[in-house]
Amino acid sequence: MKKKIAILFFLVVHIMSTLTFNVYGAEAENLQSKSAILINADDGQVLFEKNSNDKMAPASITKIMLLVLISEKLDSEDLKLEQEMTISENAAGMGGSQIYLEAYEVQTVESILKAICMRSANDASVAMAEFMYGSVEGCVKAMNDKAQELGMTNTKFINVTGLPEEEHLTTAHDIAIMTKELLKYNYVNEYLLTWMDSVYVGKEKDSEQVLVNTNRLINNYEGLIGGKTGYTTEAKYCLSAAAKRNDTTLIAVVLGCDNTKIRFNEVSQLLNEGFANYKNLLFHKKNEIITSSPVYCGKEDTFNLISKENIYYFTNSDCKMEDFNLEYIIDENLKAPLTIDSPVGKAILTKDDQILGEYELYPEKEIVKEGFFKFYFNNIVKNIIE
Repeated sequence: MKKKIAILFFLVVHIMSTLTFNVYGAEAENLQSKSAILINADDGQVLFEKNSNDKMAPASITKIMLLVLISEKLDSEDLKLEQEMTISENAAGMGGSQIYLEAYEVQTVESILKAICMRSANDASVAMAEFMYGSVEGCVKAMNDKAQELGMTNTKFINVTGLPEEEHLTTAHDIAIMTKELLKYNYVNEYLLTWMDSVYVGKEKDSEQVLVNTNRLINNYEGLIGGKTGYTTEAKYCLSAAAKRNDTTLIAVVLGCDNTKIRFNEVSQLLNEGFANYKNLLFHKKNEIITSSPVYCGKEDTFNLISKENIYYFTNSDCKMEDFNLEYIIDENLKAPLTIDSPVGKAILTKDDQILGEYELYPEKEIVKEGFFKFYFNNIVKNIIE
């Protein structure tokens, strides 16, 4: 048997079966990019697409997946910013965009990470790949494995830099997916959003390399939280960018633009149209205390409940904050011990008796079982005395 604790949230939503670019002020055929997509970063819902599953060369946008792997290792503490690496001849010999690393010089992870994020340096990317996986080939395998894990079914990485190779291809849709994955972490945001910095290279650290970020939206777009540019003759000008306004986060990707002005303008246009027409209605942030419940046999009589994910609904911008119902259904007669990974109930989001979402609820912290003698005294002896 379950008890119901119903709380009314003032919110209304217009339920749409599909979301298309038709509601926007621009049409797909007016975009000059060869391929483009706009998604909601919270659930991956596609708001607009143009040839988004066409396989294309991604240039240095490839490095987003490298940044995902770096972020994972920083998160697990297998990698630390202050760690030092020795640059190989292979890394030092990379062409294209670079910071002119010398073979056998020593650099920190942080300096190399700055160079990847800001200058899109190929020599730094290869150095990091070798440091993390022992070889470029090992890193490429990890990149492809991660792509498969994320459902990037139209992606194949051949290198870590994005330099042209015939089979090194992905899609705007898959790039949006890996950009969404990168947003789970905060380790590289600082560098992706830094306009200017510098690193010292060479065995004697006597050469200053000034880093100017290749993503000019840093200074020109409100709410930008990340982005990565790319360019080769084959790929042309590319960009993946994420921005957040209030509780809404969107990701826009454009590929195959004829010049850099087009890529920045069209990403800005897609993001602007998205923010103008859609929004996330956020009920509870993940790990936020939602309600409380009694518990038996615990050191405390009650405990707090949280959701491990945001409780939200993505809808059009015409909605008002009323008429929505969020109901908590919590297990009755809960007994300690309870772990933080044991679901103890659900939050159910409805409108007009239609279920729009269900979210598991968990204890905010571990609930420890009360010792037998203390429990006996508090619940038996104490009652007799009183």
